[in-house]
Amino acid sequence: MAKILADQFMVTYDEEVGVVYVPRKGIVKTTTPKHAKAIEVCLADYFNGNMSSQDKAAFENYMEKALKGVDDLPIAPCKAMNERDMLRRIEIVIANDCNLRCRYCYAHGGSYDMKIQRMTPDIVCNYLTKLLIGKYRYVSIVTFFGGEPTLCPDTIEAVCKFFAENVERGLLEKMPVFLMVSNGTLIDENMADIIHKYEIHVTISVDGPPEINDLFRVDAAGNGTFLKVSKGIDALNKAGSAPVLLEATYTAKHKEMGYTKEGIQDYLKNYFHAKRVLVADCVSGGIEENLEYTDWEIHTSNDGDFLSCDIRNTYNCLTCGVFKTTGCDVAFGSCVLLPNGEIYPCHSFINKPEYRMASYNENDHCFDFSDYENVLLKFEKIDKLKSNRCADCWAKPVCLSCPAALLLEEFSESLDAECYTRRILEKHMILKCAKLSLAKKQSD
Repeated sequence: MAKILADQFMVTYDEEVGVVYVPRKGIVKTTTPKHAKAIEVCLADYFNGNMSSQDKAAFENYMEKALKGVDDLPIAPCKAMNERDMLRRIEIVIANDCNLRCRYCYAHGGSYDMKIQRMTPDIVCNYLTKLLIGKYRYVSIVTFFGGEPTLCPDTIEAVCKFFAENVERGLLEKMPVFLMVSNGTLIDENMADIIHKYEIHVTISVDGPPEINDLFRVDAAGNGTFLKVSKGIDALNKAGSAPVLLEATYTAKHKEMGYTKEGIQDYLKNYFHAKRVLVADCVSGGIEENLEYTDWEIHTSNDGDFLSCDIRNTYNCLTCGVFKTTGCDVAFGSCVLLPNGEIYPCHSFINKPEYRMASYNENDHCFDFSDYENVLLKFEKIDKLKSNRCADCWAKPVCLSCPAALLLEEFSESLDAECYTRRILEKHMILKCAKLSLAKKQSD
């Protein structure tokens, strides 16, 4: 008979099914909603001290039987970059420059407050050669980022050719999946053809109808950009490579003007015939902090999908059979490469020198990773088994926690709210995964 711990069980249910999740063991047990609710009540009474000693002992024995003979999940710590033979993702900042001046831009016009630079085809191919060839078998994902990456179409094409040629030579095992985040205003026929040829999956940023989009997403002269974005999306559609995602930033001004998240999503889906639209909160107001908007409620689209959570992550965590000590592998299996040859964990850490993992040494023509160990030491603070924030949280095994938020906003009240909302969100996701699993079993 063992004492029940705060992070040992999670119970959720709806009118159709109940679920008892045992995080440490990776167990998801389905039951009736009535039974799940009874366990939930007993757990609340147990932790609130509303049970007699006899009832506590009986409840502990009852819950212990559900765990008998099941081992805890094996722990799978993240391997460092120099211990791997593949990388999950490289984010390439093609240019820390942008043709727009969005009013809420956290990157300050794409520059990240650094000297503005654009990668040339020769520079990016040299960086990738020195970073990858002879060290890694492949890279799973390459993301073109900025600033605005389409300022340099030749460089984007050079990256794609680099991987194709090195796969052909046998120096890399396979092609990566190419992703791009773009404002869409510079996508012409040539850029669209490159995107189509190399199957680049493009996310386009657009904030809603012209009257709201053109308040925020403006060019250097202050002109609205909706029509230019529309032309860019048209070019992609004609090339046969429609955007995989439209992403809108929802601001305090949206709410003031009467636009709801659901309304923005519906408009963009209908106007652009888009299959996927994400409406994200403006959590950093750039030079205009009054635009910041954070709503920790859970919003769903008309078809019931969660806007702020990808169910695949929850499903993968539930079925992988191991406990991963980090929610995101930046600094370990993923990194961002800048035009000046610096490498950071991801774009959220750019221009924070204490998180610089490496820099390109022009004299030795190689990357100097001498700062990397110090960065890894900082990331130890957010190991889910070491972090005080995660200690009593049942959601540890499924939480896709953001290292930038955990490290850069360590004492932020918004981080507390985000953790609270993440737990609610994961409850929904686990219930949904359980129901999908049941439906699959019934159909087999």
